[in-house]
Amino acid sequence: MNDYLQQMETFARQNKIPVILPPTREFLCNLVASKKPNSILEIGMAIGFSASCMLLSYDKAKVVDLEASLPNIALAKQNFKALGLEDRVEIIVGDCIKTLPNLVKTGQKFDMIFLDGPKGLYVDMIDMLLPMLNDDGVWVSDNVLFKGMVRGGKPITEHRYINTVQTMQKFLQILENHPKLNTKTLDIGDGLCVVTKKEK
Repeated sequence: MNDYLQQMETFARQNKIPVILPPTREFLCNLVASKKPNSILEIGMAIGFSASCMLLSYDKAKVVDLEASLPNIALAKQNFKALGLEDRVEIIVGDCIKTLPNLVKTGQKFDMIFLDGPKGLYVDMIDMLLPMLNDDGVWVSDNVLFKGMVRGGKPITEHRYINTVQTMQKFLQILENHPKLNTKTLDIGDGLCVVTKKEK
């Protein structure tokens, strides 16, 4: 990881801005380097850390990023410019549950999807994201094991986590039992769900 990415990560941790964990970063970078996706859809950009990591892993990749936080968007733009990546990122501003349907309507498809947005909306986004994934594409979702509370046997430590844990349990149940998908749930970082479409 280059020095600027390290600075981004440190800044995010110090300012309590959620960014991917180191094992997740390593997995994503390796996946992008091997799959070489030309088009990536990311839901939940924050300050652009994960997008930058992916873009630097394959120089032909382009990212469409959905983000609602205006302060984060401003920081992300600065970071993309500093890394020379600004021409490879399209930022769609707004709440993803509102902006995603408009993107679906365009018929645009992606070689890779990285879902790291609002956890309580994961289930609601399944039917929107699946048609946008190319047949040979890969969809990765972060935080699906959520602090070990979804399947790790850890108790729900705070009342505010109940909805998130229940949503993740339902999310994994739908994808793991979907007849047209290959789904793997990996104990990497805070839990990753990796989905590909079965051959027709």
